[in-house]
Amino acid sequence: MMRVLQVAELSQRLRATLEDEPLLQDLYVEGEIGDCSRSAAGHWYLTLRDCRPGQADRAAVAAVCFRQAAGGLAFEPARGQRVIAHGQVQLYAPRGQLQLVLDRLEPVGVGALAIAFAQLVARLEAEGLLDPSRRRPLPFLPRRVAVVTSATGAAVRDVLHVLHRRCPITQVLVIPTLVQGELAPAQIVQALRLAPQPGVEVVLLVRGGGSLEDLQAFNHEAVVRAVVAVPVPVVVGVGHETDTTVCDLVADRRAPTPSVAAELVVPDLWLLREEVQLRGARWHRAALAQVTRRRAGLAARERRLGRLSPLRRLSTRRQDLDRAGLRLQRALARGIGARRGQTGLRGQRLRREAAQRTRTLGEALRARTGRLEALSPLAVLARGYSLTVDVGRGRVLRDAAQLRPGDRIRTRLRAGMVDSTVIGVDPDGGAHG
Repeated sequence: MMRVLQVAELSQRLRATLEDEPLLQDLYVEGEIGDCSRSAAGHWYLTLRDCRPGQADRAAVAAVCFRQAAGGLAFEPARGQRVIAHGQVQLYAPRGQLQLVLDRLEPVGVGALAIAFAQLVARLEAEGLLDPSRRRPLPFLPRRVAVVTSATGAAVRDVLHVLHRRCPITQVLVIPTLVQGELAPAQIVQALRLAPQPGVEVVLLVRGGGSLEDLQAFNHEAVVRAVVAVPVPVVVGVGHETDTTVCDLVADRRAPTPSVAAELVVPDLWLLREEVQLRGARWHRAALAQVTRRRAGLAARERRLGRLSPLRRLSTRRQDLDRAGLRLQRALARGIGARRGQTGLRGQRLRREAAQRTRTLGEALRARTGRLEALSPLAVLARGYSLTVDVGRGRVLRDAAQLRPGDRIRTRLRAGMVDSTVIGVDPDGGAHG
């Protein structure tokens, strides 16, 4: 009897068949990358096409390189690259699709290291990290230098020798690290983070020569970015003069060898002392010449001042001053006598005018006083009249209708005042006599 398989059962049988085939579980495939994308999780999804010439309908197979394996790639996959891929064939059950699960990917033709180098340089250039304007100047005479290198290589010996020979007063801090191998990038990054200790003004990152593969730690992106992150200037001297790493491109200064790197960061103290002595001698000669010229000029000025000195004319000027003083005294005496006569006459005239003015003002004051007394209410009271005020309302009474029985009033006479209480009010009393 024929058995009908479910889709899941078919997928399981196909998976088992693929897993039982050793060739499909450990195989190399050469092809050209077609579609290529990287997910947010870090997985690479590729399409590999047959790259042989003359293939009208080129075969294609899907491939995936998961994040863990993708982290070990020495280059970044891109469309059109010809590669050799290693992995195993699996069935992606949700789509029923065969795919290659890759654990290694190598470019064909141009080496992976060259591609990785070019891609990293392009990224750094896009970020502006290769701009010459960001390079910092080296200190003229650093107090302390940090050297990041292998503790056992020839580079550290060469650097220490050059630093001590040229500038023995500069302190040197050696931070050992691996400079090649798989563990080297992480150790170099850690060493660069430790380098800017107190007093360190410049950092040297150096190693001796080696093959292209030996220098790959200095092309690692993490190491390159660690060089950029160092807060003090960094000088890189890796390999020989013909070797160039990405660290060389982002460093503040690039040196062809470790020894040259050491020469760049410190001056030759002995030559510096000779230069100081030569300049000191030149300045001394120039200062002596300047002093001589100034002294000659000062002597000439002293002679001119002597000829123009007021001490020579002092006796003559004293006689002139005495004569002028006598003339001034006589003039003052004449002037004071004349002023005294004029002052006496003016005083008499002022006294007469003041007396006349006083009489005039007194007469005017008496006339005005008489008029004021004639108009004063007290004069009216003196003739027998009186002035009555409503005490409660504080007003002068002119009409009996302004009062009510019981109101208190105050009457002012020529001599004294009388307080009264109103018993009755007759507003028309005066009209009937």
